[in-house]
Order: sequence, then structure tokens, then C-alpha cells
Amino acid sequence: MKKNYLILLVFVLFILYILTHPAASMAAAADGLLLWYEQILPALLPLAILSNLMVYSNYMQLLTKYLYPVTKHIIPTSANGCFAFLGGIFFGFPMGSKISADLVTEKKILPKEGEILSICCNQLSPIFLSGYLMTSILQMPEYIVQSYIVLYLPPLSYAAVRLRKLHLVEHTSNKKNTASDSHLNFRIIDAGIMNGFETLTKLGGYIILFSIFASMLHTYNHQYPMINYLCTGLIEVTTGFSYLRDSGLSVEVLYPLALFFASFGGFCGFAQTCSMTGKCNFSKSRYLICRLCFAVISSVLGYILFW
Repeated sequence: MKKNYLILLVFVLFILYILTHPAASMAAAADGLLLWYEQILPALLPLAILSNLMVYSNYMQLLTKYLYPVTKHIIPTSANGCFAFLGGIFFGFPMGSKISADLVTEKKILPKEGEILSICCNQLSPIFLSGYLMTSILQMPEYIVQSYIVLYLPPLSYAAVRLRKLHLVEHTSNKKNTASDSHLNFRIIDAGIMNGFETLTKLGGYIILFSIFASMLHTYNHQYPMINYLCTGLIEVTTGFSYLRDSGLSVEVLYPLALFFASFGGFCGFAQTCSMTGKCNFSKSRYLICRLCFAVISSVLGYILFW
């Protein structure tokens, strides 16, 4: 009952803020929409469509046939699970959670494996990390390689330990879905395109809502700007990075804090992940706890590394 009243209170606050501060709320919504249109949509939509086509047409197994013998020495996934591992790392957030959920829905990996992969392989992409965060925001390109290690090592170590305990074996359904069963037609292509647009439209809606929420913080709290920087990064990571750039904080503080935001992914990222994995009933509390632990470890490692 208390949860219902809390949700209702959030709705009321949102409506009141939009009505009393129309210019600020419209500017925040426009910033979120612009971020989605200029960065998220062109970067993730082609990848979302292609991942859908590979999963639903079974061409994914042609790829994993050659990649799995290599990736199994890095992280002990199943053969199909290595596609979620590679997709989550290289395609970037939130594709890791989406691919993991799609594979579970198609019964190509175990639900437990899918949940672990959605937690650990749902990271910011190396391109975003190196190009946007390290080069544009922090202006520290010399720390790119070290930042890869600091950011990806904690979740991958956790995944390696958890997956080994599962003693993964191939399903009989997996054995039937051989490369010879791979097929692609316009029905699969149309479904993949529509699913990609649906996924990216949801992400845009979450980004706009959380951008307005971040705007509320900066509108009402002028006395403690540091709280605004922290809360904005915890709410929406990309917006948090842009505020960090203008915060005037020393590099010694800025770098570990940016790594914390990057590893955690923000509550907007958490909401997006829940949307991607809604049909699979993955544990939301475990996701939050693990991501907070990864963020703390990455932040501490980044602080030690910088010094």
C-alpha cells in the first residue's frame, strides 16, 4: 500500500513540476530527446535489428561455432551464451540485457545463465567509454586501456565465478538448432526491424522521463551543487557525465566518480534493463546490488590506479 502511495506521489510531483516549470521541463525533455536521437538511436538501432535477425534466424549459431572455442577460456558461458557475452561488451548497454533476455525467451540458454549475463555483460561499450567519456568528457585518452580493465574486470570476474558453479551443458533444443536450420525471410526481417524500433522507442521514453527528473534536482537545489552532480549521475549516466564536465572538480575526484557512474549505469539504465528483461523475471534486487558493488570496486580501483 505504501508503495502505491509513493508511486502516486512521484506522478503528482512530475505533473506539478511540468505545470509550474514548463520551460525547464520542456528543455529537459528536449535534451533527453536530442540525446536519444543523436547518440542512442543511430548507435543502437542497427545493432538491435541485427541482433534480432541473428537470434531469430539461427544464424547466430554460425557465428558462435567459431567464437565459442575462444570465449570459453575467458568466461565459461554456454555456446549460445557467448553471443550475449560478446554482444553486451561490444554493442554496449542495454544490448547485453536485451540479447540475454531474447536467448532465454527463445530457450537457447538457461534462465540462470541469462540473468548472470544480463547483470555482468550489460556495460557501456568500449567506443562510448573511449570516445565520449575518456576523450570528450575527462580529456584523459592516455587512461583508456586502464579504464577498460578497471570497468570490465569486476563484472567479468563475478560472471566467471557464477557461471562455473552452474556447470552449463548444452540443451537438447540447442542441438536441434544446428547451422543447417538457419533461415532468413522477410517475416523475420520485418519482425526484427519492428522489435528494434520498439526497443529504442522505450529507451527514448525512459531517457526523457529521467532527464526531467534530473532537471527537478537542479531547479530546486541551488545550495548544494555537489548533491546535484551525484544524483544526476546516479539517475542518468550520460547526463551525469555532462554535468561532471562542468563541475570544476579535481581530476583525482572526477575520474573515480565517472567510473562509478559508468559501472553502475544509473537508475535510468536500471529501468531500461527491467524493460528489456521483463518477460524473463530476472531478479531486480540482485541486479541493483551487483551493479552497485561493481561500481564501488571500479571506483576504488580507478582511484588507486590514478595515484
